[in-house]
Amino acid sequence: MQKYWVEGLFVSQRELKKSKKSGKTAPKDIEPFAKSIWANSPEEAIQFATEELSGGMWIEGPKIGKTSEEQRMRASGAPELPGFAPQKKKK
Repeated sequence: MQKYWVEGLFVSQRELKKSKKSGKTAPKDIEPFAKSIWANSPEEAIQFATEELSGGMWIEGPKIGKTSEEQRMRASGAPELPGFAPQKKKK
C-alpha cells in the first residue's frame, strides 16, 4: 500500500439536496477536501475519498498526489510562520 494525498472541492449531501431544489450551488456550500489515504492504486484512493463524502458530490477534483501541500510549500521555499518551522537537531 502507498500513501496518496487526495485534494478537491465537494458539496455535502445536505447542501446537494438544497441545490437541486433551487437549481444553483451557492459558493458558501462548497467545502475543501484534503486527506491522506492509504491505497493500492490511485483509482482505489479516489474510490475511498468518494466514499468518505457520504453521498456528497465532487465539484472540482479530486487530484491525486504523492506529496502533501505542506511538503510542496516547503520544497518551493515559501515563507513560514514563526514557530512552525521544523526543529533542527543540535549536534
